[in-house]
Amino acid sequence: MTWAATYADVIERLDAQVAKARLTLCGLSACVDATVSLHDAGAFLGSIDDPQAARFAAALLARAAAGTGGEIKVDWAHGPAWLDERVPFKRELGGTGPHAARVLTTLGAPALLALEVRSPEQLSVLDPELPLASGDRIVPAKSVIADRSNAIKTYIFEYTRGRPLGAVTPPRSSRIIVRFDDPGLQNDRDFELLSCRLAPEAGAAILSGFNTVGPDELASALARTRDLASRWRSAGIPAIHLELAGYAQPEYRDAALAAFTGCVTSVGMSLSEFHALVPQTELASGMRALGDRLGVRRVCVHADDWAGAATLDDPARERDALLMGSLVASARAAHGRPLVPRALPPGAAFTQPPDLPESLGDWRFIACAVPYLEQPATTLGLGDTFMAGCLLVLGAADPSRTPRSLTPQPAIVAEAGDPSRSR
Repeated sequence: MTWAATYADVIERLDAQVAKARLTLCGLSACVDATVSLHDAGAFLGSIDDPQAARFAAALLARAAAGTGGEIKVDWAHGPAWLDERVPFKRELGGTGPHAARVLTTLGAPALLALEVRSPEQLSVLDPELPLASGDRIVPAKSVIADRSNAIKTYIFEYTRGRPLGAVTPPRSSRIIVRFDDPGLQNDRDFELLSCRLAPEAGAAILSGFNTVGPDELASALARTRDLASRWRSAGIPAIHLELAGYAQPEYRDAALAAFTGCVTSVGMSLSEFHALVPQTELASGMRALGDRLGVRRVCVHADDWAGAATLDDPARERDALLMGSLVASARAAHGRPLVPRALPPGAAFTQPPDLPESLGDWRFIACAVPYLEQPATTLGLGDTFMAGCLLVLGAADPSRTPRSLTPQPAIVAEAGDPSRSR
């Protein structure tokens, strides 16, 4: 069967998959994204008198020329004000949890989003029906009243493969995520209480955002979140997923991984994040080593044109998850927003995914081609959309699945949270 035919079958089964979806808990990061195409911002970044602004612009163009996306933290106190005055940004929803909740809600699947910062600007970028916690109830975002001032924004610069940027032409489409400060986690008390009450009926939970926590708060944030995740796990949530994200300081990435070892069941990352974590390691052996090291049942790696996973569970179910995630991500790439995919995007191409072994010990391996678009309408939130599609499948009831035994772990290795960080 061709990949196009395979995805046509996934589209055919989508409504049935949504119908059996269980609640997904979406935490713990959220922000407002100020987004712009670097191609549209070029006139503002081309001739700059401010030396710090010129260095910043040069860094963005150098990353685009290399086809490097990812996330960076920039030490420039006046950066947000300088950019807001000159660049035509669009305000959008930001954060792994919010992107996942938006995708699942769009598909018709139940979700609950952690959102502590309910500012006018933050609420303005939420879909009206996005589900939030209010007391002991789930309420739509449209019913929530702002209760604080605007929060820190994240700045995102997209660029498109083959479209010139001055003297350079990007070799791939991607986005550069820029933070000028650390917004931290969404410590939403209502979400924490309600999520624990609803955990017995939930199918999946998402943890993310630890790369946005400042150095002085990291240890306490990890300990608090591990406690929450442990309560979810004790209540029987079958899939608790940690989305890694990129870190400039590896010790903080390693602190997050150490904190959740034996507590989460799944970890996901981009290919570049995988290479940063296990450099010069073959894909299958690297995923297996990570899975054993972290005590998870699943390790997932996603690239531009393929997605792969190592699992201790049913490989057929994992394949369905990868296909579903890839399908909804490609629909978002094509249309610039989440939607219910009813056909493959026009122009979608398929390349050969990595040749993984069927198994190594107890681990099973799966790789799928992704419906790839060279010039997508957006690259924003595609990894989060892919993750949400995977959890739509993995969070459904599976009576054959048995929990992996857990080894008690300390809340966090004390030394891991001490060093100062910048990402």
